[in-house]
Amino acid sequence: MKFFIRVWSENTIVLMTESGHVLSYFTTVKDALSACEEWYSCNAQERRHEVQVHYKKTVNVHTSVAIA
Repeated sequence: MKFFIRVWSENTIVLMTESGHVLSYFTTVKDALSACEEWYSCNAQERRHEVQVHYKKTVNVHTSVAIA
């Protein structure tokens, strides 16, 4: 599964699927990345994708993070 993390504000981080379905809300990007890592650990047959982190538009930063 391909995950995306959207940072809407300092306290609202959303973990989403590639198709835009919200999976969960977190207070830190680190927690959202940990959830992705846990999912990949439980679903070893799935191809691991880089998790894209999209920050609020005012920051203008898009980052991809490889998870081990």
